[in-house]
Parts: sequence; structure tokens; C-alpha cells
Amino acid sequence: MLQRAPRGQSSVELALSLIVFVTVVMFGIHFAEVGYLSLKVHEAAVSPLWDSTALRVHRMREQRGAIGDFSTFPAIAPAVMANANARYVDFDGRSSTPGSRTQVTQVFTRLNELRVRCDREDKIEFDVPRSQKPALLAPRQGDWPQAPPGQDVGDSEDSVLDGVYENMGGITCAAEAHIEGLPSLPTTFLEGRTGFFEEKHSVRLDMRVCAAGQAVGGRCQGRYGILLGDFGFADREVSGQCPLRPEQPNEPCAENRAFYEAALNVFDKNGRAAGHSASDFAEYFVGYSPIDENGFFMSYRGEEDDYIEQSTPPGESQDELDRPRNTGGVEHKPTALRRQSNVCFLGIRGC
Repeated sequence: MLQRAPRGQSSVELALSLIVFVTVVMFGIHFAEVGYLSLKVHEAAVSPLWDSTALRVHRMREQRGAIGDFSTFPAIAPAVMANANARYVDFDGRSSTPGSRTQVTQVFTRLNELRVRCDREDKIEFDVPRSQKPALLAPRQGDWPQAPPGQDVGDSEDSVLDGVYENMGGITCAAEAHIEGLPSLPTTFLEGRTGFFEEKHSVRLDMRVCAAGQAVGGRCQGRYGILLGDFGFADREVSGQCPLRPEQPNEPCAENRAFYEAALNVFDKNGRAAGHSASDFAEYFVGYSPIDENGFFMSYRGEEDDYIEQSTPPGESQDELDRPRNTGGVEHKPTALRRQSNVCFLGIRGC
């Protein structure tokens, strides 16, 4: 039998397929490296933002009229920026000790010259409520929206939280680096009029990579921002107790002076009790008012004080669902007594 002469069709198909396959693989690796290395720049910009949330923004002082202390806020952006630049100089923020390298080199791509910048940004805000003082401190017949003659209605920028809490804004961070293609990725390959490909194989990559957006004129414009502000009352000076002293209104408690002054500041700016209706009611019916309702009273007794009410509402001790949160009952075994006042409620004499 006659055999057909081998013509090498499979070899030709393999050679042509490999030309396309190798090209696709090379660019696939290159594009993957560009995407992976670009994420490192994004990570370097976002990391200091989260670090900033662990730094102090606000402290309360024992100073009437200026309780809020935000003096540490301006140092936050420079601190987190310096930390990020030190940690990401080797493009690896996981290590506590930076490595010696200042660039990352992959198969076809290199990333270097990373820079992180953080700044204070006042445009990021969640401002405190602001409005004029109450326009009506006592009931009047008609013209409700109008303030009584001679009353100070304040300014539209006034806030009852002035001096206690202020909007400090936030910070923004940006990062950029230089990314380039390596000579290991050929720029020409079977192209031209007589080549297999009609288009140029590749153009050597050389550009700025930004953490957010694209570079404009060789500069990165995009930034990430975060609003800062804490009011956790976690400091020792605002966690002390403040026993109730009904016979001594407007008398600061020594163990929690800062928080006392903060609450008093807001109480004063709200016009205190805005009248004497409750006192007038008590004097009319019983002939005496035991306290001045415009006086300021503040009380806080912590768990460490062992201050537990002796008497509880009927049936509360049998409440299985809320028993752990009850103020008394079978499981609490109260030992402390309620503080006795030397003035009877609503002036009832002889009690």
C-alpha cells in the first residue's frame, strides 16, 4: 500500500499557536503584576487613615467655658504619614521592621519611589447642631415665632456644644509610586509588514501609579479621607463618680469635675430650666419648693460604688428575662443604702 508523505501539519499548527499563546501569557503576567503592585500603593494610602482612628483627638479639661481640648489633633496627620512612609518603604506594611529594599521587581514590572502624604482636611465634617438660642423662654399669647422684646437670641452659628465639642474635620491621605516595564518584556515580536502581527508588540511602561484615580500631568490628584473625633469618656478625669447633693446646686463634684463642667456648660447655654413653673407649682400647693429648678444637679454612681436601690418595683425580682439588669432583687443582695436628704420632697414637713 502506498503511504502519503508526511507534511508536518501538526508542527505548523503548534508553531503558530505558540506564537499567540506565548504573547498572551507574557502580557497576562505583565497586567497581573501591574494590578498587584498598584494595590500596594492603594494599601499604603489607606493604612494611615485607619491608624489615625487610634490616636487621641479630644480631651476634656476641668475648665469652665473651654472644656474641649483639641490640641493634639494637628499632630495626627504628620504622625500617621511618617509611620506609613517608614513601614511601606519596602512596599510591605506587615513587617514591624522595614526591609532594606526600596523597590519591588517582578518578572516584567518594577515598582519604586513610593511616597505617602497625609494632610488635615476641614472639608470633611459632620458639624454639631447650630441654631439661635430658644426664641421663647416663657409662654406668651400669640406671636409664637417672635422673641420677647429685648431677649438675646444669639447668632445663627451658636451651638450649645461650643466649648465642649467642636467639629475638627478629618484627614486625607494619598500615595503614589513609579511603575515601569522591564526589558524582559520585548517591545517587538514578529510584527511589521511581513510579520505575523500587524500591531506593535508593546510600549515600555513608564508612569506614575496613584492610590486613587489616574495621574494628571504626572501628578496624582485623588485622595482618601476619614472623619475624626472621639468622645468616649474613657479618661480617668471623666470616669469618676459624682454623688447627688440636692442641698448644693451648682456645686462641682470633685471626682468628676471635667464631665460636670461639660454638662453644666450645655445646661447653661440651653437657658437652664427656662422658667420657674415647677417651683411655682410646689409653692402654690404645699407652700414651699425644696430646690431651685434652675440649679444644676448632676449625679453618677458607678458599679464600683456598690450603690444599689433597696426597694424595687413589685415583681421585678421575678423578672427572669431582665434580672441581670435589674436595680435590685434576689440575686443582687443589696448592701448600700440610698443617701438621705435633709429636705423632704416637695416641702412636705415632718416626713
